Amino acid sequence: MQEISIGIEATGLMNSKPTGISFYIKNLLLNLMKINENVNMYCKISRFKNRNNLLKHINGNISWHYKHLYNPFDKIDIAHTTDSAFLNFRGAAKIFTIYDLAVFRKETQIPNYTSERHKRIIDKKTKEILKNVDGVIAISNATKNDILQFYDFPENKIRVIPLAPNQIMGSCKKDIDLRVHKLEKKGYLLFVGQISIRKNIINLLKAFSLSGLYNDYKLVLAGMEGRGIEIIKETILTLGLNERVELLNYIPDESLSSLYENSVGFLFPTYYEGFGIPILEAMMNKTPVLIGNIGAAPETAGGYGIEVSPFSVDEISEGLKNLIATPINQIENAFNYACKFNWKNNAMETQRFYEDTLNSL
Repeated sequence: MQEISIGIEATGLMNSKPTGISFYIKNLLLNLMKINENVNMYCKISRFKNRNNLLKHINGNISWHYKHLYNPFDKIDIAHTTDSAFLNFRGAAKIFTIYDLAVFRKETQIPNYTSERHKRIIDKKTKEILKNVDGVIAISNATKNDILQFYDFPENKIRVIPLAPNQIMGSCKKDIDLRVHKLEKKGYLLFVGQISIRKNIINLLKAFSLSGLYNDYKLVLAGMEGRGIEIIKETILTLGLNERVELLNYIPDESLSSLYENSVGFLFPTYYEGFGIPILEAMMNKTPVLIGNIGAAPETAGGYGIEVSPFSVDEISEGLKNLIATPINQIENAFNYACKFNWKNNAMETQRFYEDTLNSL
């Protein structure tokens, strides 16, 4: 591998409760640093007070930037933008990771999914960044196809590099106390992600009610509360499920594994995913999965998930019943498949893309 200097925009890792993009930045940095000694983190100076959140995850070189002003003495070959804060480092080749363009898909043009203003902001920022980058990382083929559909960007400058599940091992792993949450081992179905209209929670609740499985199992929604949470809570009450649905809020990474493995099945019939890390996390904990049949979820699941239309309550309901009866050999096959994904491979593929991009200039 070439010796190159890398700068990664890491402001997104300053969240006190990292998920999604923060999770990607963290794992990419940790694994890149194992194969490249010259990796630097760049963060917005406006987030300086949150620096301890970043340092909890990673020890490394941090530089602070303000708009387009960077340390002029830094020598950077690759400037990698991981979010909407564009790392416009003069003289460096520029890379941009795109996770999904779900807000522009026809499947997501539903009430409360997003606002027109939010769509305009994303569109404007994406167009501006794409005008100035030398390469784009897409986290799935579904995302790559969306980039080609919605933006005029050369296909040969897009590299699909899959994400990977979280792997908490040894002493870092913590068992969750089910009793605290009024749960029993193999006595609940699980959703992990933001508890939001955008994640199709309403149809999931209706399907859970229709299936009748609430007589034997609880439904656990584990994640931070998001868009439309009041509507979601109203739906729980309207369906009479207030004693059968548990909202757990954010669960730290070290306890998630225990939450997966003690569940009877993982539910992820979302409207649209750019990848869907929880799918692989569930498989790695030998938990059968139910997924939406649109976007990257089927690609990520590799044929090992029960696929349903996220728009059909009936399909989701039937899928829940089938999920409970998933054969052991299918669960084992899904586990073996999920084990093929890891962050070391992600970092190595990313390093190769950096090198290929530099060599093409």
